[in-house]
Amino acid sequence: MQTEQLPRLEAGEYPGGIWYYEPHTYLPYRYVLGRVGRHPLVCIGINPSTAQPGALDPTLKSVERLANANGFDSWIMFNVYPQRATDPNDMDKVPDRALCDENLLWLRAVLAETEPTMWAAWGTLIEKRDYLPGLMREMVALTREREIPWVTFGKRSKKGHPHHPLYLRKDSTPEPFDVEEYLDTCF
Repeated sequence: MQTEQLPRLEAGEYPGGIWYYEPHTYLPYRYVLGRVGRHPLVCIGINPSTAQPGALDPTLKSVERLANANGFDSWIMFNVYPQRATDPNDMDKVPDRALCDENLLWLRAVLAETEPTMWAAWGTLIEKRDYLPGLMREMVALTREREIPWVTFGKRSKKGHPHHPLYLRKDSTPEPFDVEEYLDTCF
């Protein structure tokens, strides 16, 4: 896919300052939420909750804190599946392919316009729906094209899943994460 065919990642003025926020208004899905910078920590979770610019939920407060504490100039939150659900059990039973494709377009746009480090941060929630590992593989393929590094914070679960941001210590530091080996081993 050509860069000129990608959506344009534009920062906007929202409560609390300048943000990336796609779509630009609160809808039942969200692709991008984060702060503007050249070297972001791009956190990959499972699905968005209620957070929006100037009104972060506890998970995103943790993401922001860890990005700042570990020397990143910004952070961006992405999710494997963009449907908002405060309870992951409420996610679609069957994925909406149009939402998934749009999510991948926005990830491509972020990868094209920044020099990110990817943070595997979905916890055990990746087991909530059978389609999530496949969607994760699609996201990983985009980062492989640009040789973008992956990290994780904290101990992994018994099954090897990366730690969710909400339950991390304040002094956590990133460790290299072989996301492809993880996907091959755990799924």
